[in-house]
Amino acid sequence: MATLQALKQRHLRTLSDDLDLSETDSNALFRDSKRIHSPTKVHSSFSPIKTVLRAWGLFVGFMALLVLITYQIHYTLPTPVHEPSNPVTGQVQFSEANVRKVVRHLSEDIGYRVVGTEQELETKKYLIKELMQLKDDARIARLRKQDEAAVAAAAAGTAKERQTDLAWPNFDMWVQVGDGSHRFDFMSKVVMKMYTNMTNIIVRLSCGPECDQNSVLLNSHYDTTLGSPGAVDDALGVGVMMEIIRVMSQRPAATKNSIVFLFNGGEESLQDASHSFITAHELKDQVRAVVNLEACGTTGPEILFQANSRAMIDAYGTVPYPHGTVLANDLFATGLILSDTDFRQFVDHGNLTGLDMAVYKNSYLYHTHLDLDSYMEAGLPQHMGENTLALATYLTEKADLVGLEPTTSIVFFDVFGQFFVSYSWSTALRMHLVVGGFALLSMVTGASRPSFRATVSIFISFLAALVLPNFSVILLQSLGKPMQWFSHEWLSCLLFGPTALAGMFLVQYLFHDKKASTGANELSTLSAVQAFYTICLGLASYTGFASSYVFALYSFSSTISLFFNQRRVSEAKKDGLEATRVDYAAYFVGALMPTAYFSFVCFSLLDIFIPLTGRIGVDAPVDHIVAVLTGFITFVFCPPVLAFAHRFGATMLKKMVIFLLVAHVAILFTTSVFISPYNELHPKRVFAQHLRNLTSGESMMYIAHADPGPFYDSYVSDLEELFSTKSVFRSPGNNPGDWNAIYPFNQFLESYVIDTTPYIKSQTLNQTIANSIRPLTDYIHQSPRLVAEKVSYNSETGYRQLTVLCTHPGHIWTVASFDAHLVSWSLSSSEPFPRPSHYVIRHVGGHISDGWRLDLEYKAASIDDKLTIELTAMETEGFGRDEERELVGSGDIGVMRKILANRPPWVALTYFGTTVSRFQL
Repeated sequence: MATLQALKQRHLRTLSDDLDLSETDSNALFRDSKRIHSPTKVHSSFSPIKTVLRAWGLFVGFMALLVLITYQIHYTLPTPVHEPSNPVTGQVQFSEANVRKVVRHLSEDIGYRVVGTEQELETKKYLIKELMQLKDDARIARLRKQDEAAVAAAAAGTAKERQTDLAWPNFDMWVQVGDGSHRFDFMSKVVMKMYTNMTNIIVRLSCGPECDQNSVLLNSHYDTTLGSPGAVDDALGVGVMMEIIRVMSQRPAATKNSIVFLFNGGEESLQDASHSFITAHELKDQVRAVVNLEACGTTGPEILFQANSRAMIDAYGTVPYPHGTVLANDLFATGLILSDTDFRQFVDHGNLTGLDMAVYKNSYLYHTHLDLDSYMEAGLPQHMGENTLALATYLTEKADLVGLEPTTSIVFFDVFGQFFVSYSWSTALRMHLVVGGFALLSMVTGASRPSFRATVSIFISFLAALVLPNFSVILLQSLGKPMQWFSHEWLSCLLFGPTALAGMFLVQYLFHDKKASTGANELSTLSAVQAFYTICLGLASYTGFASSYVFALYSFSSTISLFFNQRRVSEAKKDGLEATRVDYAAYFVGALMPTAYFSFVCFSLLDIFIPLTGRIGVDAPVDHIVAVLTGFITFVFCPPVLAFAHRFGATMLKKMVIFLLVAHVAILFTTSVFISPYNELHPKRVFAQHLRNLTSGESMMYIAHADPGPFYDSYVSDLEELFSTKSVFRSPGNNPGDWNAIYPFNQFLESYVIDTTPYIKSQTLNQTIANSIRPLTDYIHQSPRLVAEKVSYNSETGYRQLTVLCTHPGHIWTVASFDAHLVSWSLSSSEPFPRPSHYVIRHVGGHISDGWRLDLEYKAASIDDKLTIELTAMETEGFGRDEERELVGSGDIGVMRKILANRPPWVALTYFGTTVSRFQL
């Protein structure tokens, strides 16, 4: 019997060598072979492919299970509440149904609420009416509860006095209409903003004068951008605030701080209304902190993505559904996210600390005609509402709002949306020292054995993961398939993940030590992974990178895995078995925390970045950006996988590289045939501007796009056929003023221009216009005008002074651009540049605002050295309604309506009409 056992063991060792298996797999085979009576049965039961597939299948299945669980947690929203009060307790409660009533009315009944339009005025009237109704409802509810209390007291035979009005919140309301100016730096451009008749609606709930000295501000905006009805951005925020007012006004008043609700009427016009409030309203000096409600998506939970004080971050820890991380805070601070919110005005001009929260998932519909209530996910208003109500309750009842200090030295994150963690940077450093010391201890005790060779291989594998997917981009672009991943966030992982993984494994194959056993290769690589993340932790801690807590998690998990492995190896030796260097279960231990946590974070990364690529400009290398992002995701998704790749030896590692590359090519060609980058719910953003140049006499339709995906062949060529006119390409670099109406966003657009004069002449019933040789712009009445008044010249200083008066009846969003060496102006927000510069001054006015004035003083050669100003003015027609400004006497032609009627379902169109003129003043 002993001889037979020896033969079996020698046979299995031979098989292990042939398969290049690790020692654990050899031991597993040896243990299982006790049930086998002949060597031939061993061969038939344990083939190389079965062994590899079994090991990889279990490990990949484990990771897939983690992804599925975290996916379910990540995207689960609370059940919507429909009743305004709890049917059991009778207590007033937050109701999603009430929020949706507001959202539907604003986005569907009123529609596009662009500053300066009739819809903006209609929105203001609606909000004032509804808020006055809420005030009246609060009074009635208070009286009813007081009567109920009195009846209960009488029935009990007591002499309790009626509750006084002081037990209930005061409901104060203001409507602010203001003028002002501010400098707005955005996307490497400087815009000087002027605004007139900008409206804010303000409500304050408080317990009286003792509470009013310290207030928390809750902000949202009721205006919309061009081309969008703004259901989630930001009618949702408005509806949430109105529902919180209803709830808080019908319950006893908080006794510590008051709360101010700001319904601001001009965020999309570059944050004019919030600037007006924080610089001019009578309550501005009482506000100590701010909570801003925003949106750039339509689904999923809202995220805390900006926070700048410890007290406010701690306050966020009281919400029932926390979702926020300093990772988002750090990411937003880099400027990579091309967006901004009113939070900037409150911080810059009010020196406030606070929280900036936004809905961000499915931002394909953000700022498009599809931002509708029907696409807002069920449970989203409840999620944002209950979180915001919890914040409002805590900040008014318990928080100390005096002396809040701005800081970025805070680490915070949610743990799978279940609870919230925050601590100071000094605490983080101490924790990082402990994690680093723990890793060092594993090396001292021999649990971790990183070799220089293996450690270098990890760094090179990281670089390979970032670089190799870019070759896939080259292949896709050679096939004429840019942005192939755009319509599905997960598709980027499918397209670029295999090449990233192949690159990582190829490096490991090249660095595989042929002189060492597979177990030794595994252990040194797993130890090197630990060393890699520990080094990253040290560097991030040294630079003060708050998001370094992620590196701490990865380093700690790797160390735990190595200690676990050391214990398993010791137990195996006690059993008298030949022990492997890395136990199979150690990989599961090492993958559990990093893979689960990063899966949760990864959903957010993809949800933010993939839709963002559709609006960051035609010159942005979005395919390469997504390829690098996917490579990064692949590398950090499961740290132990690099060590696991060595488990079956160099030969099997080489085969896996080949398999991944073949699979990648198959996936790439399959998706190229069957998947389009755009569809109705993942549209391409297109901009249409019917521009009438009053100086040159041209009438032109500008068609532009904001991403490098397919455009001319798929859309512009159809428009050429529609108008029977060939388009002309216009690059943004050579024609920077083409889209001044939406400056500074115009820098991301490139245009194709179609002359609309032939179409208008062929369609009009007015033969005078049809046969006229005069420019069609001569038939435009009430065009914007600039005139100069109070012109003077100081020969001693060489300064020329003038007052510029602008009139623009029926137009909004005027933009004046000019070149000059200004020495002074009437804008109080900032000083002119100290050198000759190009200036862009945008003016926005609430309904109705038909003019503005500006005093200028600049260096000039003489009094006749006039200033050349180009004025672009946006027409008020359109914006979601079937209206269009026609030439006087031309009849109903509808150039823009023709484009809208022929818009493909995969195009999201932002459209407007403009006039452009040059004036010598």
